[in-house]
Amino acid sequence: MLHGPRKGKRVLRIDLAHADTEPLEFDERPVVPPAAGGVDVVSAAPVEISGRVEQAGKGFLLEGEVGGSARLRCVRCLGEFDFSFSERLDLHLLPLAAAPEDDETRLARGDLEVRFYTEPQIDLAELAAEQFGLAVPMKPLCAESCRGMCPRCGANLNQGACSCPPETDDRLAALQDWRPSE
Repeated sequence: MLHGPRKGKRVLRIDLAHADTEPLEFDERPVVPPAAGGVDVVSAAPVEISGRVEQAGKGFLLEGEVGGSARLRCVRCLGEFDFSFSERLDLHLLPLAAAPEDDETRLARGDLEVRFYTEPQIDLAELAAEQFGLAVPMKPLCAESCRGMCPRCGANLNQGACSCPPETDDRLAALQDWRPSE
């Protein structure tokens, strides 16, 4: 069963204890704060998260899809651009008692998709915010070819050259006219 009222309100918490007899399906659109994606997120649309949870061994298996869109700020030119993502979501949910106790445990690739819980619940809004944060690039670019801004006048170099004179290094002025002899 899902926690919370069903009529007209979105339910964002799944009680895993009810998934031990039959799989539970979910389809939610939690509002994720832009800050969940980092400082370069200007705005974010609700994240769509859907799938199912079923018992698997000592824990549960959550399979589904997560996706959404946002308006990001380019780190080179500071222009805004649209960003969207859609990812497959596969998580093994295990009780905290099943967590390895050794401080230095070597993790396999599949171990990175395990989440431990103390209460048999999964918060879909928290999970959606986490997946949104993982999907947003660390250094968002409006385009791979973005030329950025002029460091002197701040002009957007994607819109054309700025009016700043070319920089010269006075230490290299003596070499400017030098040509190697043949």
